[in-house]
Amino acid sequence: MRFYSLRFPVFWLVFVWQLLLIPAVAAEPVMDASVVDAASTSLTEYFAVLEDPAGTLTLADVQQPDVAARFKSGQAPASALTLGFTRSAYWLRLQLDNPGAQSVQRMLEIGYPLLSNVQFYQPGAHGVYQSTQTGGAAPFASRPYAHRYFVFPLTLPAQTRQVVYVRLQSTDSIVVPARLWGVADFHAYERADYGRQAWFFGMGAAMVLFNLLLFVVLRDGIYLLYVIFATSMSLGLAGSNGLPKEFLWPQSTQWADVAHFVCYSISLAVLLAFMRRMLDTRALIPKTDVFIRSVAGALLLTPIGFALAPQHLGEPTVLLYVVAIVTTLCVGLYCALVKRQRSAIFFATAFSMFCFGAAALALRGLGWLPSNALTINAVQVGSALEMILLAIALADRFNELRKEKDRAQGLALQAQHEALRSEQRVIEALRSSERLLEARVNDRTAELRATIDRLKQTQADLVQADKLASLGALVAGVAHELNTPIGNALVTASALEDATRELEASMVRGEMRKSTLTYFVESTVPMAELIGRSCRRAADLIHSFKQVAVDQTSEQRRTFDLNQLVEDNIAALRPSFRDLPWVIAVDIPAGIACDSYPGPLGQVIGNIVHNAMTHAFRGRSAGTLTVAATLQSDWVEITFADDGNGMDSTVLGRIFEPFYTTRFGQGGSGLGLSISLNLVTGVLGGSLQVASEPGRGSRFTLRLPLQAPSRSVT
Repeated sequence: MRFYSLRFPVFWLVFVWQLLLIPAVAAEPVMDASVVDAASTSLTEYFAVLEDPAGTLTLADVQQPDVAARFKSGQAPASALTLGFTRSAYWLRLQLDNPGAQSVQRMLEIGYPLLSNVQFYQPGAHGVYQSTQTGGAAPFASRPYAHRYFVFPLTLPAQTRQVVYVRLQSTDSIVVPARLWGVADFHAYERADYGRQAWFFGMGAAMVLFNLLLFVVLRDGIYLLYVIFATSMSLGLAGSNGLPKEFLWPQSTQWADVAHFVCYSISLAVLLAFMRRMLDTRALIPKTDVFIRSVAGALLLTPIGFALAPQHLGEPTVLLYVVAIVTTLCVGLYCALVKRQRSAIFFATAFSMFCFGAAALALRGLGWLPSNALTINAVQVGSALEMILLAIALADRFNELRKEKDRAQGLALQAQHEALRSEQRVIEALRSSERLLEARVNDRTAELRATIDRLKQTQADLVQADKLASLGALVAGVAHELNTPIGNALVTASALEDATRELEASMVRGEMRKSTLTYFVESTVPMAELIGRSCRRAADLIHSFKQVAVDQTSEQRRTFDLNQLVEDNIAALRPSFRDLPWVIAVDIPAGIACDSYPGPLGQVIGNIVHNAMTHAFRGRSAGTLTVAATLQSDWVEITFADDGNGMDSTVLGRIFEPFYTTRFGQGGSGLGLSISLNLVTGVLGGSLQVASEPGRGSRFTLRLPLQAPSRSVT
């Protein structure tokens, strides 16, 4: 009793409400659902349509008399109700009548899977409306019947009339190809339809795999373009048919709503690239080719747009598709009819099949063509023919390339025979001139050898001259330096001699006193010490000079301590710059043993120091040249860093060139650093680099192996 007490008022409330709606729906055509043709019945002319621009109306709102009166009926008979691209929601009202004595089961099919949101309202028991909410943006499980399209099972009781409502909203265009089926007829149609889909996509998969194999074997990029085009086009058509939603991504929402757009964009962009490659538009029509590339680039950007704003990009993308299709068709026809390209004939014919399929689908939607298996699947049939013809075009292109290759090989063989005959004549001519040429080559070789010998001798003379000049400067400096200790020793010895003679005279005269002897001892001991120090200083100078002179003249390899070698050379050079306002600081740790050539190394040290003495501190009142060394595994790095004038990039770039000097005519020969570079990279087996900036000094870096290579000095 509680059940009826709840349901009975609701039933009468709905009944009274429908009585109020009778004036609004009385003029609408009523579909007799008791009789349905085996081929199904189109519902387009039975729909009353209401636009909801704000998308906010509910079922209760559209059942209000004032809103219900705004439904527009009288649709023209057609296979589909086309509402186009719009952000509005649309309400469809349909009256179904069953005047028979028995209830009937029917299937209401909306054969357009690209509708984002579909809400179906049907009166149930006691007149209460039941809502089914599904769509392309909803999971596949939300559909009341598992099918690639939107199918709603209906039960119409005997001698009743029902009003059903459908609310639609989509990011794609809103097209409603609604049909009413008998249950058995729908199942037969369903089996045949899935069979046709399996045939089409099986053919597409076979074409993709075959051309992928050709790409792997031939390594021709045009086959890969075909594979990408066929794959993306098949996925796009599958998306338009609702198959991926059923089998590939049933749980997807937003992606399922835009996947067909993404696939179509990729397929058309790749088709344009395929056309450019096959028809060689870059060379044939270069200006149009730029436009083709622009359209392809725009197509490849559309997936990004759908990821950011899917609600606003549907219609512009379709317009871009139209531009791409028209461009492809026009270019193909132009190259086929005007340029007489064989490949263009195949391409234009293949693409025309797709265009004919699209046109047939559009004409069917307008009601100008009947709905049958061919017109319903016109796009798929056209695409299948397009893929087959494009594959044939690729095969024909391969045959043409092979024929051209055969012709080219024939021409190459003919040219080779001609070349062989010409070669025989050339050989005879060459043999006649070979002896003359050989004699000239021998003469020229002898001249070159003599020139090379002279150059080698000149180089050796320059090196020797530089050594002698360095040695001469060294001798002069050491001689000047020896004057001081030797002079001190001579003066002191003379004074000591005088003191000794006075002591001797005192002894002869018998005037020797203890005080006289004490004075003599006290005055002569400092003299003897001064003579000893002066002699030791002279001996040290002579030892340093002797070691440096022996190294520079003998050029023999030996093991030496790097610190001692540098100290000896610096000590020998100090007299040359004793009166100059700069100093040399040596910071080399003891114990770095080198197995190398001390003579060439000393010559390099002398040249770098002399270069600093000549150029680095000119015009300066003070300065420091720091000589340091660091041990790096089997190498030693010696740096000569000064805080002098530095060099600009012009001088730095030519500093190692022979005879280059900035003080030409003032004692500079321009050979010191050039000879040093040759010695370092040659006999010493190292490298010499320089870094400098004007006003910030210069830094010479000498990097040498601890064990020099086994080479003799040139």
